[in-house]
Amino acid sequence: MNETINRQLNHRSIREFKDADISDEIRELLLNIANRTATSNGMQAFSIIRITDKEKKAKIAEICKQDYVNRVPEFWIFITDQYRNAKIALEQDCFEDTRGDMDRFLQGYTDAAISAQNVVVAAESLGLGTVFFGSILNDSEEIVNLLNLPIYTFPVVGLGMGYPNQEPQLKPRMELSLKVFENEYKEFDSYLDAIKDYDKVLSNYYDLRDTSRRVDSFSKQVVTKLQNPIEKRSKIFDVVRKQGYDMMLTYLMEDEIKKMYKNAPKDMKEDLDFHESVSGLKLDTMVADLFEKFPYVEDYLLMINPKFNKLKTVVSAQELRKMTLESLANLAEMPADSLIYMIESRISEE
Repeated sequence: MNETINRQLNHRSIREFKDADISDEIRELLLNIANRTATSNGMQAFSIIRITDKEKKAKIAEICKQDYVNRVPEFWIFITDQYRNAKIALEQDCFEDTRGDMDRFLQGYTDAAISAQNVVVAAESLGLGTVFFGSILNDSEEIVNLLNLPIYTFPVVGLGMGYPNQEPQLKPRMELSLKVFENEYKEFDSYLDAIKDYDKVLSNYYDLRDTSRRVDSFSKQVVTKLQNPIEKRSKIFDVVRKQGYDMMLTYLMEDEIKKMYKNAPKDMKEDLDFHESVSGLKLDTMVADLFEKFPYVEDYLLMINPKFNKLKTVVSAQELRKMTLESLANLAEMPADSLIYMIESRISEE
């Protein structure tokens, strides 16, 4: 076993660092390692923003809700970046809409994430400590504004580095048998039974962020995280869309939609006859009245089907007043009953 592998097997997040800067030579080396990381299609669709401004770092710490961001000697934010390639294409009179599609977004996101991990392996091999900050996504829109990110970019993860000033316990991981399968996904009859030994082990782990108590069992942590969502993170793809990326969503068939919603309207008929839904929606329901009664529906429609972006061109109130749900469905080129079912499901969830 070589030293690099040994360090990887003993990886731990470091959150307190010595008051010592990383040299220019090491920083330049790590940036070159980031630059040499494997990249999807060779498009190198990521960038790194090095945060040196103390005021910006303090604002990022507030977003992360982690004060030790302020004490990280070297702080980088990795971003998916299709802006650069879009500009290269535009300067060659190439205006393809694909410059902001989901394939491009995921290529850049993956490039950024892989690059960040590559830097971590290299940094730790040099005796540095590292910590990822996925918490920058607590308010991705504010990060976008703070970093002045242009269209076709999006923050992926923050990375802090420095010389360690703590020696945290090695945090236990669940057994590989729960994560590694052959040829197809394996489901367990009882996951609580499967992780009961891991629950016991993790309950004996002390996180240095709160040395006064042991951490909860993994099974309890899962529930706690689900019960305490961060609202802005749950709407993260709204910000992705604002950054110019087209999610290329298409409407789903009724039977697929029914599986998506845990609280489907109770009186939906099997023949999916939506001429009048539980909320009183009909084919001739006026769209303006619907938006007035349920204002969140418009944002929902814009999110689920890019064809609803045509709504943005319906600028006059008079024009909107003439539009029924049936004509709205025609606008999106989808069946009217599908549209009503989707809207009804959203209202039911609310």
